[in-house]
Amino acid sequence: MALPYEVQTWRMIEEMLSKGKRVVVPVMQPRTRRLLLSEVRDPAMELVRGRFGVWEPLPRARRPVPLRDVDLLLVPGIAFDRRGHRLGHGHGYFDRFLARVPKTTRTVGLAFRFQLLDRLPTAPHDHAVQAVLTA
Repeated sequence: MALPYEVQTWRMIEEMLSKGKRVVVPVMQPRTRRLLLSEVRDPAMELVRGRFGVWEPLPRARRPVPLRDVDLLLVPGIAFDRRGHRLGHGHGYFDRFLARVPKTTRTVGLAFRFQLLDRLPTAPHDHAVQAVLTA
């Protein structure tokens, strides 16, 4: 789920749902600072702005999905480098999340072209995505 200044994903979600694909979105768990996944079937009826302004399912609309069931993850970021490292907002949600992703799950960063840099500084806890798609 994109923030207003990120590559927008709402239409992608609607398109995937219209093709019969399962779509999952993150749900922030502030106490543990982790992301969980929930299936979404009707974004207009099920999603509301949550923590940090990110769209997430209403509590009554949450359908937990195990990470092992996900084939493709689209990951937001403030910037990415050509090696797939990302710059986030500093809360660590996505680094902790990406550390748990199975090797068989494809991870793709979504960015505008100006957000793709040659190199970003990294730390040992940073986790790269496998590819970056620019708009």
